Amino acid sequence: MMEHRERASSVFYPEIPCVIAKSLIAKYQRNQKCKVVKNLVLPICGDKGKQIKLEGNGIRIPAVLKKQVLPVVWLRKPLGFIRSIEFLRKGGDWFACICYNTQAEFNFTPIGTVGVDRNSVGAVATLADPQTGKVLHLGFNPAHTKEVWRRRKANLQSLGKRRLLHKIRNKQSRRTKYENHLVSKQIVDYAAKHRRAIVLEKLEKVRRGRMRHYVEKSQWSFYQLFRFIQYKAALRGVMVMEADAAYSSQECSRCHQISKPNGKSFRCGYCGHHDHRDANAAFSLSERVMPIGGLATESESRGSALLVMPSLGTEAQQCA
Repeated sequence: MMEHRERASSVFYPEIPCVIAKSLIAKYQRNQKCKVVKNLVLPICGDKGKQIKLEGNGIRIPAVLKKQVLPVVWLRKPLGFIRSIEFLRKGGDWFACICYNTQAEFNFTPIGTVGVDRNSVGAVATLADPQTGKVLHLGFNPAHTKEVWRRRKANLQSLGKRRLLHKIRNKQSRRTKYENHLVSKQIVDYAAKHRRAIVLEKLEKVRRGRMRHYVEKSQWSFYQLFRFIQYKAALRGVMVMEADAAYSSQECSRCHQISKPNGKSFRCGYCGHHDHRDANAAFSLSERVMPIGGLATESESRGSALLVMPSLGTEAQQCA
């Protein structure tokens, strides 16, 4: 397929089931950026229940497995039909990634907000609840962890051990994803338990422009953490909002004046308020989206452009 990109039709590949050939063409052959496929993934589109059928506690793919039913332990009960499925092989075993719709919980009306400040130094995220004053520092220190991984990869690269280097990179990616799952679950669980809306800073252009020269600015998967919070909140019926991140670390959460922090310590030069830098930023973010349920005015947001993103709905996408 990769050698003959002009043959973009399942007619040229009669030895491959039509439903798989079409998906492979769309995933690899038509992707001009894809030059070599090292780990092949076999995608199958559900086609609104025509190609992937629900059979009891499993699924059946007539084009591939005929009448055989694959047993599945569902994390949440499927709603409607299976959207898609991908088969991949790791360590001699085959795995199936199933994408389907599931029923979300009832959307509750929040009685407050919690601010979440995502960090590259200190902790993965800091949660602050202005209603109770509670502060949670979640996750490990990304800067220290990435520095350890960076030294290990540099040593392996200097020794020319490419296979071990590839394994280390995969392990680092899995560790980052696992930590983001833990942190996002803690944030959403707290918000659902205390009926709070989640306020995140709107991080854009972190890896663009001048910021790409600063390693600490882009050494954590902030967008991946945001996506995990978003889909977990949708399943729990929690509202998610985004606020402008401008001066969130320099704005005093008490008097809203601007003062420069010293490392991880913040002391306001106007009212004398002293707090942890990340906690102060989280408190400031939570106050930028008042009142709940709509866009704050310019005076309420102190000149910040706010974007309310209620990640809610009757259905949410779930992968098993």
